[in-house]
Amino acid sequence: MCSTGEKRPVHSMAENSGSIQMEVTLSPRARTVVIWIGVIAGLVLLFEASHAIRPFIWAIVTAYIFHPIVSAIHRATRLPKHLITVWLYLMLALLITILVINLLPSLIEQAQAIQKQIPEAVDKADAWLEEHQINRLDRLGIESDFVDQRLSELAAELAATVSGSLLPLVLGTFTVAIDIFIYLVASFYFIVYGDRFVLAIRNILNRRYHREVDRLLTDINTTLGAYIRGQALLVLIMSTASYIALRILEVDYALVLAISTGFLELIPIIGPWTAGSIAVAVGLFQDTTPFGWSNLTLAITIGIVYFALRQLEDIFVIPLLIGRIVHLHPLLVIFVVVVGTTLGGILGLLLAVPIAAVTKIIAAYFYAKVTAREVRNVEVIREREDLERVADQFPDLTNSTVVLVVEPEVVRWQDLELLRRITDRAHDHAINLSVVTQDGIAGALFTALGISTSTIPAPLPAEAASVH
Repeated sequence: MCSTGEKRPVHSMAENSGSIQMEVTLSPRARTVVIWIGVIAGLVLLFEASHAIRPFIWAIVTAYIFHPIVSAIHRATRLPKHLITVWLYLMLALLITILVINLLPSLIEQAQAIQKQIPEAVDKADAWLEEHQINRLDRLGIESDFVDQRLSELAAELAATVSGSLLPLVLGTFTVAIDIFIYLVASFYFIVYGDRFVLAIRNILNRRYHREVDRLLTDINTTLGAYIRGQALLVLIMSTASYIALRILEVDYALVLAISTGFLELIPIIGPWTAGSIAVAVGLFQDTTPFGWSNLTLAITIGIVYFALRQLEDIFVIPLLIGRIVHLHPLLVIFVVVVGTTLGGILGLLLAVPIAAVTKIIAAYFYAKVTAREVRNVEVIREREDLERVADQFPDLTNSTVVLVVEPEVVRWQDLELLRRITDRAHDHAINLSVVTQDGIAGALFTALGISTSTIPAPLPAEAASVH
């Protein structure tokens, strides 16, 4: 309660609406400065905390893969998305557990066997080289001792690499456990509430840009979604197909080679050829061969099979799963893969191409904006009814520039509320409204409402000009 004559405190919060009443607003230049400061601070923060955002990036990748599945089940059953996502996670955990129980022992055994066979394969290559190629190397001026030394060093490096990465125990460390927890929570929220996050980001922008931002986000979402989901299916398909082929040909370590083949498909251009080369090398040096073939025959057959799988992938699998959405030159693809691997490791390797494709979409959008010619809709207002007629056309002129040429004596002081409704409607449809007039009253009213107004002085009457 407050006594008579006592001043009430000024509140900045509206009691009914709960919104903040801004006593001082920023000028356009000040707003621009604040926005740029925020952008720069955000970029610096992301750079400094780049190691901490990796779980969130993996969560976004997971959301792109499983969000369509969750949405489809939600539309069909009307069950809450969070329940569907929990069910999906449980099914995936069960599937992974079954695969680990059944495949992990065999996978470890084959990986250990490959580790042991690397020196043996190098020794066989050395023996074959000494037996068949010594004379040729001598004629070429290459010393055989130098070749032997390099082969021995290569064998030692490969064995050390495989040994060091065979059974990494980092999953037991505290840091990795925290990253996995963050990844699971973040991916859950991205799958369930991803649409809301995108909508919230969109709503930060001025309503004038919503329609174009929607188109841009649709293009980006389509590109990323098709690429990520397509690559995940591609790994599964190529791993399965290569495993079947390698088992038929009785190639050693078929499981390890098949899984490696699938994941090497994630590396554009270089990956598939690397996978084929590894399989050919294993077939060339393994102890037993099927169908009474020689190792050379088996190696050639493996090469032909991998080449055929690659062609079938290019003709059928990639167009159906991914489509021709990543329109990048092969040299540019190699460049972005190298840069992505250097900056982000495995994650950078996997995301280099889609990020480059998205960058191309954004660059094309801004290039079109820079080179586009502004189109202005000029409307002549001769009568008061023309104002209402033009206002009724605003829904069809969204995101346009409209210039009102208001003739003298059309607008009166009593029309302030009408002009306020017109300006509000223009704002609702993101119309850049401006006024050109010789009428001082119209100029004053539109200026008071915050509309850019050019008031041109009216010419003097002929009688006044002659007297002057």
